[in-house]
Amino acid sequence: MCRWKAYSRKHMEHPFDYAFLHGLLQQLDAKWAASDLSRDEEESLAESFNLFIEFCMSLLRKQRDIFPPSNRAASHKLENLLKCLHEIHNLKVFKKCCPFQKELHTEITQIIKKGTLEWYEKQHALTKTTVRSEDDVVSGLIELTNILNSDIQKGQQYYNTIFERVVGVSYTAVTYRQLEKLLSDDVCAAMEDEFTEEVAAPIDQLANSADVTNLKDDNNPIGMQIGTNLFELYLALQEFAQMKSYLPHSETKSLSVSHFHEWFKGAVNRWLKIAQTKANIRIKKAIELDKKVTVVDPQVKHSSSAVDTACCFTQIREFWKQLAWPDTAGAYVFVTKVLEDICNGAIFYADEVHKKLQAAGYYDDSGVFDVTEELCITINNIEQVRRSLKPLPEDLRFSEIYHAVDKAYGKDSGRQCKVALYGVLKSSDEDVINKIKEVIEHVGEKMRPDIGKSVFHLAWAPESVPAEDAIESLLSYLDNNLDTLNKSLLRTNFDRLLAEIWHVVLDEIKKMLETNMGKKPVFYSRLYDALDILREFFHANEKGLPMQTIMSREYEALQDLLRLHKSETNTLVDMFYLEKIDIQKCTEDSRFGVLTVRVYYNFSSEELSVEILNAKDIIPLDTNGLSDPFVMIELVPSHNFPTCQVQRTKIVKKSLNPLFDESFGFTVNPDQCRHESAMVQFTVMDHDIMFANDFAGEAYFSLNGIPGLKGEKAGGYSNLKQTQLILTQPKPREIIPKRKRKPSLVSGPFQVLELRTWDKDATEFVKKIKARESLAITK
Repeated sequence: MCRWKAYSRKHMEHPFDYAFLHGLLQQLDAKWAASDLSRDEEESLAESFNLFIEFCMSLLRKQRDIFPPSNRAASHKLENLLKCLHEIHNLKVFKKCCPFQKELHTEITQIIKKGTLEWYEKQHALTKTTVRSEDDVVSGLIELTNILNSDIQKGQQYYNTIFERVVGVSYTAVTYRQLEKLLSDDVCAAMEDEFTEEVAAPIDQLANSADVTNLKDDNNPIGMQIGTNLFELYLALQEFAQMKSYLPHSETKSLSVSHFHEWFKGAVNRWLKIAQTKANIRIKKAIELDKKVTVVDPQVKHSSSAVDTACCFTQIREFWKQLAWPDTAGAYVFVTKVLEDICNGAIFYADEVHKKLQAAGYYDDSGVFDVTEELCITINNIEQVRRSLKPLPEDLRFSEIYHAVDKAYGKDSGRQCKVALYGVLKSSDEDVINKIKEVIEHVGEKMRPDIGKSVFHLAWAPESVPAEDAIESLLSYLDNNLDTLNKSLLRTNFDRLLAEIWHVVLDEIKKMLETNMGKKPVFYSRLYDALDILREFFHANEKGLPMQTIMSREYEALQDLLRLHKSETNTLVDMFYLEKIDIQKCTEDSRFGVLTVRVYYNFSSEELSVEILNAKDIIPLDTNGLSDPFVMIELVPSHNFPTCQVQRTKIVKKSLNPLFDESFGFTVNPDQCRHESAMVQFTVMDHDIMFANDFAGEAYFSLNGIPGLKGEKAGGYSNLKQTQLILTQPKPREIIPKRKRKPSLVSGPFQVLELRTWDKDATEFVKKIKARESLAITK
């Protein structure tokens, strides 16, 4: 016992010799087991045990200083100390002499907490500034948090294994829980006391600066510094919160630091404002210094401002990634703001580049226009910035957010979130594309005069010159300019510009057509052939515009218009009657009545047989509320049936449902009936003795495909089904003086025939149809 007392006093000042102490304690324990100790011996031994334990605990309380974690010798001493304590607490003599001593696990835990508290208070005092400025308070908290982070990492790496293995205490869990409580209380208090309107004001002053033109990076350094320091504090706390993983999962739920991000909700909005403002400053500066040209591929180029702008967006995205906002559903609001900031930056870039073009005289009417490399680079720049928006859904983790929102709030909230996010992206993408189109459209407008001049020479070349030769000057002009554009533009922009030039070409041909109505077909035939050549030129064997783009509604309308004007007069008349059949097929309103007929062809006698059975519900045209109807039968078009005369039925007096039951024959050959436009025109008239007969309605029956036309025996009327034809009345055409007639009104075969004043057949047909239409009544 004397040796133990001497050893315990000696090793309060000297390193532990664990091997010697272990043997000494074993001897002491064995001796006590062999014989009882006196009261004085027990008290003396108890005192020496308590003094030794107290001394060891005092060392443990300051273990960060006495046993530096990176010092191997110190770690060895710490382990021996703990082994000594563990050995003593397991001795029977110790339990006999010190029956009320606490469990070693409890004592070690308490001394770690006490030592950690003292260490924390010391670090807090050292990092706490005496000047109560917002910036100093934030800087102090950053320094304190970083010190704690380092301490926890070192404790986990060096101390935790020793404590767990020797005395069964999780050193990291004990220190982390205590430091987490102390740090959370201090940060919360500081956030409430210091980071109020006084902090927000300088940050918001920077973020909300309206004059981005004169705002520089070094403007408002207070607001910028506070914003930067707050972000550093956030990152330090984020690192601290991540180290809760050293604790059992069940012990992490009650930690305040798990919700540290909620302390910074107001700050995040300000950070994003600052990021957007700084991005706009840098974008504007990049455009001002836009000199260096960066090669995208061996031919296509864009300038440094596009690269710098894309880098600004990358920095904003990286900022959000660093933030790693723990609340995925709650991140929706901030991600929307990040998305809007980047998208607005792209629009801002497009606007600023566009202003630079305006300042350079691009939109001036005077001067000769040339497709320059600088113009192509500007268009490419906007497209490059637009492309930098494409990775945003993945980088900002859209899918994770709207799934988290749906899980948190339900009721289709996830879908609405998805629609909103992609809606912002789509809207900005369209805005940037529209800016590109605005520049490209002006290229087309600048090229329009030369294109129009070439179209003029094409249209008015001598009739002996084929379209292939007449169009050569236009193709040469287009080829020269498109070659420059193809070498300098991104493929996407080249296709856009190609589509715009195609639109200008179509528009100029249309203008040429509209200002030269009534010419002979050969004039329009040349333009029609030229349109085919241009279509293949712009398609360029699938290397140019896709056919889907080329054959637009605009193209098809122009092609149809040229086809009409280049058609012969008889062809236009055929088309007129085919339109009549189409209108009749689409008519369901039988307000003018119904006519019942049967028609077949007798192949052996080459006779067309037409039977008119009856009419129902024809309109009353006499004052007595009835009519005296009869039907006129004519084969049309007349140029297909030049020898056939108009025939008519008997007059049925005072009836709206007349029964005719009459047959008529027309001598015609099969080929005449097989003609696509061959048809019977039925005209129902009201007989009037005193005045001209009134027009009651008309109907058309196509002869193409009637029974007997292929040589088979039709078998007479009795074998035929009755056909009911709905009677219609042509709508009277609006009479417009020629000098006021708009070219756009020329949309059908009859209108083209009206313009052919040089063609006797056309003028006679127009006169006949107009006389017929003048008899029509509106009901």
